[in-house]
Amino acid sequence: MTPRFRRLVNGLMTCIAVAWFGYQALYGEGGLRIASIALLIMGAATTVGAILDHVLPSPKRRRALDRRDAG
Repeated sequence: MTPRFRRLVNGLMTCIAVAWFGYQALYGEGGLRIASIALLIMGAATTVGAILDHVLPSPKRRRALDRRDAG
């Protein structure tokens, strides 16, 4: 499978899963409704974390203090 096709299929499956969990959260019953809400919240937190990792710059590596003072 090519990386481009794999990304497309992965995005499509994620979209279907989110739609199904959303439907179950609105119209499901009992434990399925609670589990769907929990999975939607976890998915939203993961998405926000991935976006922040992509947007915010990563901190640069710092050298140890003893190496800076030695030179």
